[in-house]
Amino acid sequence: MELTTTSKRKKRKIKRRIKILVAIVILLAAGITYEQTGRYLDNKAYPPVGKLIDVNGHHMHIWAEGTGDVTVVFGVGYQIPSGYVDFYPLYNDISKYARVAVYDRPGYGWSDVTEAPRDIDTITKEIHQVLVQSGETPPYIFVAHSIASLEAIRFAQMYGEEVKGIILIDGSSPDMYTNMEELPSTTFAYKRTAMLKKAVSLINEAGIIRLLLNTAYPYESTILSTGRNRMPSVPDKVKEIDKALFLKAPNNKNQVGESDRKEDNALKVLENGYLGDIPLVIITSEYLNNYEDSKEAQANLLHWSTDSKQIVVEGAGHAVHWYSPEVINAEILDILQNK
Repeated sequence: MELTTTSKRKKRKIKRRIKILVAIVILLAAGITYEQTGRYLDNKAYPPVGKLIDVNGHHMHIWAEGTGDVTVVFGVGYQIPSGYVDFYPLYNDISKYARVAVYDRPGYGWSDVTEAPRDIDTITKEIHQVLVQSGETPPYIFVAHSIASLEAIRFAQMYGEEVKGIILIDGSSPDMYTNMEELPSTTFAYKRTAMLKKAVSLINEAGIIRLLLNTAYPYESTILSTGRNRMPSVPDKVKEIDKALFLKAPNNKNQVGESDRKEDNALKVLENGYLGDIPLVIITSEYLNNYEDSKEAQANLLHWSTDSKQIVVEGAGHAVHWYSPEVINAEILDILQNK
């Protein structure tokens, strides 16, 4: 009798587990279908606004407008979904006075995810190639936010005769990365970070992030919105583009590759020396200036040119261009007209 009862209990447990497993499979299938349908609809609703250029076997996106002898080129910070959206407060004004161009690095915006390594020279050559092949001519003024400072400086090292000036918005100082203590791959912290990166991608593929953003946790409440001052004075459709491009492939292998190689990339920039007298403007947020380490790192950027200056913007967060775009636009116009 006891054996029969025990056997029945085991069978019930097995049946419950099978039901749970089937339910999980059904939910995953539904989530993946939901996500793929969402991407399809997003692709239809928000096609590339600019050109898709073949760069070494993958497509890079670049958007441009305006006229002028100088091209103002914009590069976004780490994991910002779309430069077209992110620099709206700047190019919307500057395009009245000059040619403007916004490129998407591989893994960002409308650009493909590439198999090419994310070392700084590969990134910089891709940027140069997409500018040339799309017909955007020098001289260039580079406006770079955060980690994009590395590619802006490296571009000036490699193609200095094409660069009229550089403006770094809370730019990452190369020596800041080289002084960081790297976590050994065997540590728990390193493994935890790697697992979290993979988890974000898997959760997104299952449609969970899209579901949250469309229901309980709207995009306006995420750090991508709040960290940019909630993106004021931007058309709703432009904000929707940002959301769609975020959901396209967050934390993809190109973005992860940039993060993993930031120390090596910074070292490469340091090894190739300062920029001579290329005009360089350091725009620093009050947020970074409040911390001694980041305050020092921002001041160190002044050494990269003999013609440099720093402006600390009171009340601004890391995305200064969303708090005080007029400050940055004034500096762009100054280089355009007076340098």
